[in-house]
Amino acid sequence: MKDIYNDNTYLDKNPTWHQEESPFKADKIASLLKKNLIAFKTVSEIGCGSGEILVQLESRLNGATNFFGFDISKDAINIAKQKETNKIKFEIKDISDESENCFYDLLLVIDVIEHIDNYFKFLAGIVYKSEYTIFHIPLDMCIWTLFREKMLIESKERVGHIHNFTEDFIKNILSDYGFEIIDQIYTEPIFEAMTNKQKAVKVFRKFLFRINKRFCTKTLGGYSIMLLTKNKTQLNKP
Repeated sequence: MKDIYNDNTYLDKNPTWHQEESPFKADKIASLLKKNLIAFKTVSEIGCGSGEILVQLESRLNGATNFFGFDISKDAINIAKQKETNKIKFEIKDISDESENCFYDLLLVIDVIEHIDNYFKFLAGIVYKSEYTIFHIPLDMCIWTLFREKMLIESKERVGHIHNFTEDFIKNILSDYGFEIIDQIYTEPIFEAMTNKQKAVKVFRKFLFRINKRFCTKTLGGYSIMLLTKNKTQLNKP
């Protein structure tokens, strides 16, 4: 397959690398950490993209002293590098590789799993590299998309989603690989522009979500799930 993250393909279709969504995601991350009284100093993000999430978090996480952003895309890191400070650093690197010897208090994997060819290998490669991990994963597989598969294809072509998940499936996979789920929240979709039909669906989706969050995500989809996990560490590695 083409390396869409390094040949300008992804950049041409997503010139901001979704940084406009970063304040929203940073708020959710900070809220989840505060709710669960998670203590940390070093924060690392795999697949940091434009780096804006770490920039936003730096002002929200008073306990953190160092932020590290990693991505395999030179296009993304070229954007992120412009935002470096004495506390925030960015680098082209794949820290999921078993040869990478590193450890952080908190690891962020925000909208990444769905892009990775072999996400099983990826999970096995990161579980021992932080005490806690926060995942953010779109719940693209639902009854609505089963009847409108072109939505999944469009997502693949536009934003590179090559895997589609349900809540229970991805939580089961994470558990298999040593990620113990501590807490979770659903996050609502962010749309830049919508047709009248999409606006109507959005209204109904929000109504259904208020009644039954889980049922809404399984039927109409559109939501993502943010999971806070406690991980296996080198101390209890089998």
